[in-house]
Amino acid sequence: MKYVYVIPVALFSIITTNAFGAYSCKPISGSIEQLAVDPVCKILKDKAVHFPDVTFYGALGSCFSGKLQGTLGGKPVTGISSSGLTVNGIGKLTSASTIRVYSGSNELGRLFTKDLLSDPEGNTSEFVSVVDGSKQFKGGHGSLEIIGNGLYQATSFSGVICTED
Repeated sequence: MKYVYVIPVALFSIITTNAFGAYSCKPISGSIEQLAVDPVCKILKDKAVHFPDVTFYGALGSCFSGKLQGTLGGKPVTGISSSGLTVNGIGKLTSASTIRVYSGSNELGRLFTKDLLSDPEGNTSEFVSVVDGSKQFKGGHGSLEIIGNGLYQATSFSGVICTED
């Protein structure tokens, strides 16, 4: 089953490097603990700059946070995500997230994503598109897939993050 993820990541890396020129891509994978309700909805502070076209529900119970751990390019990383459900996907469950990524106590930067969930009540997958980044991820792109419904259980993720050289 691991080969299913390696091939798309490798192909995406080759295509992205050739299509955008001076980008380097790294595989990322790991796990996210079960999400908790974020009563202050931290994601809203990133709306004006990173999600101007997104409308968040913003009601209690529609914003979440969680901790992650994994590897980026083979090196250990940890992170904290802040997410909010959005009303942008007509007939589909969508969200946007900010993920702070750390190496030890050093913040590498933030990833800003737009997410699409499929089958939230069954065999849930979340398709995450990186739309921007900060610090080491500034101008970054990439995609992740999260397997499982983070509202009810810990989940796993894998994908690729591409950044400017």
